[in-house]
Amino acid sequence: MIVRDVILRDGSALRLRSPRPEDEEAIRAFFEALTFESRYLRFHGAGRSDLISRDYANADGDARVPLLAHLGDRVVAVAGYDRLNEPDAAEVAFAVSEDQQGRGLATSMLQQLADVAATRGITRFDAEVMGENRPMLHVFGNAGFGVRRGSTGGIVHLALDLRPTVTLAERIDDRTHAATVASLRALLSPASIAVVGASAREGSVGGAIFRGIVEGGYRGVATPVHPDRGVVGSTRAVASLGDLEEPAELAVVAVAAGEVLGVAREAAAAGVRALLVVSTGFADTDEPEGVAREEALLAEVRAHGLRLVGPNALGVVNTDPSLRLQALIGRVPLRAGGLGLSSQSGALGLALLGHAAARRMGVSSFLALGNRADVSTNDVLEHFADDDRTTVVAFYVESFGNPRRFSQVARRVSRRKPILAVKGSRPRDDGAAPGRLRIANALTDAALTEALFAQAGVLRVESTQTLFDAAELLERQPLPAGRCLGIVTNSGGLGTVAADAAAARGLSLAKVADTTRERLAAALPHADRLGNPIDLGVRAGTADERLAVEALLDDDGVDAVLVVHVGLGGDDPEERLAALEDAVAGGEAKKPVVACVVGGDGRLPERETRRVPNYRFPEAAVRALAIAADRRAWLGRRLGQSPALDGFDAAAAQEVAARAGEGWLDGDGTVALLAAAGLTLAEPGGEETAVAVLIGAVNDAEFGPVVGVAPGGGLGWAGPIPGDAAFRLAPLTDVDAEELVERPPAVRAALAADTYDMAALRDVILRLGALADAVPELAEAELDPVLVSAAGVTLGGARIRLAAPPARDRAKTW
Repeated sequence: MIVRDVILRDGSALRLRSPRPEDEEAIRAFFEALTFESRYLRFHGAGRSDLISRDYANADGDARVPLLAHLGDRVVAVAGYDRLNEPDAAEVAFAVSEDQQGRGLATSMLQQLADVAATRGITRFDAEVMGENRPMLHVFGNAGFGVRRGSTGGIVHLALDLRPTVTLAERIDDRTHAATVASLRALLSPASIAVVGASAREGSVGGAIFRGIVEGGYRGVATPVHPDRGVVGSTRAVASLGDLEEPAELAVVAVAAGEVLGVAREAAAAGVRALLVVSTGFADTDEPEGVAREEALLAEVRAHGLRLVGPNALGVVNTDPSLRLQALIGRVPLRAGGLGLSSQSGALGLALLGHAAARRMGVSSFLALGNRADVSTNDVLEHFADDDRTTVVAFYVESFGNPRRFSQVARRVSRRKPILAVKGSRPRDDGAAPGRLRIANALTDAALTEALFAQAGVLRVESTQTLFDAAELLERQPLPAGRCLGIVTNSGGLGTVAADAAAARGLSLAKVADTTRERLAAALPHADRLGNPIDLGVRAGTADERLAVEALLDDDGVDAVLVVHVGLGGDDPEERLAALEDAVAGGEAKKPVVACVVGGDGRLPERETRRVPNYRFPEAAVRALAIAADRRAWLGRRLGQSPALDGFDAAAAQEVAARAGEGWLDGDGTVALLAAAGLTLAEPGGEETAVAVLIGAVNDAEFGPVVGVAPGGGLGWAGPIPGDAAFRLAPLTDVDAEELVERPPAVRAALAADTYDMAALRDVILRLGALADAVPELAEAELDPVLVSAAGVTLGGARIRLAAPPARDRAKTW
């Protein structure tokens, strides 16, 4: 049974599935409801809807693969392919109800059929379309596949190349992004809201949410919904969603878990576009009944094209002054700003909002996703990508529903906006175990997260405090051009603390130019020290501090400036910070300036608006600067591409795996599989100096194929990896291969000399990554030792285990 959830051009989400025998009458009703013109174009004449309905309802799912799309109880689209005698080709056809055309449904069904076909060895779809059927010709021509066309007698013959290309991937990504953003408008920018379960009863969650919406200044129409028709927040409730004068775009659902499904049906019938379900008692219980209840809820919203946040969600916020939406469990003072927040944990999400308020940071939007039955972190990232009000993205995540899609979306968003993440750790069920290769045992949750975030440009932080420390800097200051820091202080001890913190975070003290020293000596004759850190002494005034900062900002060798000042002798830290703000605001800021300006009593001076981030301790300021420098470094890296690998034969590799079956490959099988990837085993020999490297691959149950590099040799096939391992998700780019070699300290140090053939080493990494991506049965593999010398590389040993690919049945396709 094929089940695929798709997102359409208008933002609706629908479920596609394989038909069953009992669907025959519904399929026939669909065809018979088409206009004469549509039937004529579909069947190239009158056609027998009873025959095709029977064939589709009883398809074997191999020679014939159909898909149905439902809207409520009605079939609204039917698509399918039939295999041809040519083993890698099939004929494809579509029909869509007239009232559903123009939404991108046919394109989505074509894409899903192509995806299914590709997993079954089909590389070409043939189609015959009547010349006047321009909408269907448009679907085939614009889907992104390579198309060959011919025509005879008014019939256009099309051949679609289903093999993946960059153009196809970009076209699919563009469509998915636009549709996802459109689908979230009813959640984040609704013109009208209904709160189901809102009553005047003390302790009513729905009542509290409704009052929060109204008191938050919501600019749209908000209505409480409750059977008793009571008054909530001075507004008379209606008994049901169907009683609303106009459909609500968003329905907030705060009723008992057993009542939610009924509310969802009522919402769909009433024309609601999205649901925010705060009710608990679903998959959050980890009980079979709760899981089944959540699956039924998702099936219901999919059947009607709705989007769903939750269940077990905390709420959503959009501070846009034209909307002012605050649909939350709990109250937090909010201000508008550029920080986009998302959290899988409701309680932590509320804490994030509170922390933002305490630090006077403005929020653009916020979503607490709960169980993520539908709307996920990936969806939220798509929204933040297009939201002009969001300048920095920050989120808390515990797990990834679709890590590979997350990587794709986050990489695109990161190129435009910084993404900060706190990742909750969790134990992995497939941890270190006897019989597994070392590379597989080294693939911890932390290692996988590092690989995912590093490729996507996501800045992982260790705590929520660090998240806000970094967000303040990234929102208010430019990025440093490098990692050279200049420090200005009124305390030699604090300057030393800041310098030590910088060294620990990979920042260096800038070498101050002679001209800068001369300028400082002339302007600040009473300073205690004019090196770096610049120690102005306890008697230095505000003007002295400003002069020192301006001098460092003018120095080309300084990438960022940190001011560390503790209030001594009764001076006013508020005045100091204000002066620093004025100095930075006085011209075009090209370098970041951060501060640690603290009163003698340990308090931070309060300011309503801040341009210069101010931290309580130097270590926090340095940590934020290091994160900003990491972002600059990621932005400065090449995008990378997947290079052509001469001699790589994916079909041959798949054939070797199919013949071998499951288990450890023997010597001949190992040689054959590696040969298909263009790799050759050779026994180590000779006297030439070489460095031993381990290159491995693991097909992770959640993340898919992952490639790792670590120090090699010396321990045979047992024991831990000697040193750190670095991982990247396959398929790899040439930049990924470079980073895999640079990341493990021991490997980087061993290969530091220019005499080693690094290109040959990267080629082996890319080939193993391509092999892991092309052969889903490759469960784990290690090449060790891979001996790297000036003359090239020698593969001294290899072990490979094949197994049935992990089940990754995700109905959601975006």
